[in-house]
Amino acid sequence: MLKSTLHFLNIVLVNIVVFLLAFLALESATRTYTLIRKGRGFFRQNTFISCWITSYDYPPPMVESDGRLYFRHRVGPTSWEKPEDTLRIIAVGGSTTICLGAYRDAGIDYPMELERRLAREFPDFNVEVLNAGADAYSTAHSLVNIQFRLVELDPDVILLMENINDSSVNYFLDGATPDYSNKYLQSYFLNPRLQGTLSFTGLLTQSRFLSKFGLPQMLANKPGAIHLENDYRYGLHLFSRNLANIAAVCSLSNIELVLMSQPSSLKPDPSVSEEAFLAYNDEMEKVATKEGIQFIDMYSLMGHDDRYFIDKVHYTPEGVERFAQIACSELVPMVGALRHGRAGGELSHQNAFHNLRN
Repeated sequence: MLKSTLHFLNIVLVNIVVFLLAFLALESATRTYTLIRKGRGFFRQNTFISCWITSYDYPPPMVESDGRLYFRHRVGPTSWEKPEDTLRIIAVGGSTTICLGAYRDAGIDYPMELERRLAREFPDFNVEVLNAGADAYSTAHSLVNIQFRLVELDPDVILLMENINDSSVNYFLDGATPDYSNKYLQSYFLNPRLQGTLSFTGLLTQSRFLSKFGLPQMLANKPGAIHLENDYRYGLHLFSRNLANIAAVCSLSNIELVLMSQPSSLKPDPSVSEEAFLAYNDEMEKVATKEGIQFIDMYSLMGHDDRYFIDKVHYTPEGVERFAQIACSELVPMVGALRHGRAGGELSHQNAFHNLRN
């Protein structure tokens, strides 16, 4: 009996060792592939984490060990110091700003397409549009990133589009908390470096091999964590507060802030469950009106044609082009005013557009 038990335990042990060795081999192969083909380090790079930025994505720009800055999908580094002949625009938001699906399919995102269109509108003036989108980022993340990092790049304009990452905060645990921790301290959203590597979820989220199959995310997003019956009105107040604070930071730093509602394949006659999404878009416009800043109603202007969307809010390449076309048309007066002010030498980039509007 003892001999058969030992034999069974030996088989189990051998299988565990074989499994671990196979897993390590696959993990090493995956990391080597990302190192060679995508330029990512073999080991996870330290991610910038402030006391208020807790998520699995880094806040662009990524700062390399040598101090060079890299924005999303941009070839080559970006300098901290803005060239004298350049109008710098930074697009801020979540995954709908990253436009990863369209970038994978066609090599475009809306900031780079917007830059191309503005270049055609102003051939004698250098306009730079940088993509500072980060996956799952809300206005809470954007506020911190703008205040402590992006203002140091001396942008002339910040384009901010947020909604779904904020509105979904209401449905985690008992509802929105002032710092959004009810959502962003969930293991699904935590950067692996903030999770104990000895925990099961923490260990799995370190694996690049398993992440290819979405396994860590599925395990981390525990069933029952979403409560759609929660009231969204307190969260809406927090959203409005965050937008007002972002507007204040931009004003103090002489940056033109442009707020944009979030487009969606959602038709104008939604179900009750989509009420929060539309309320958050409306709140974006209300804050823009109150703060006296430009608002672009991308939700209405872009329409809801399924050709533009791969899901509820993310864009196809055609959708990216449509988005950039609208944004360019809406921004031409502002860019023209800023260009005129820069050329005249008597106006700062902040009051050039205000004088045009008034």
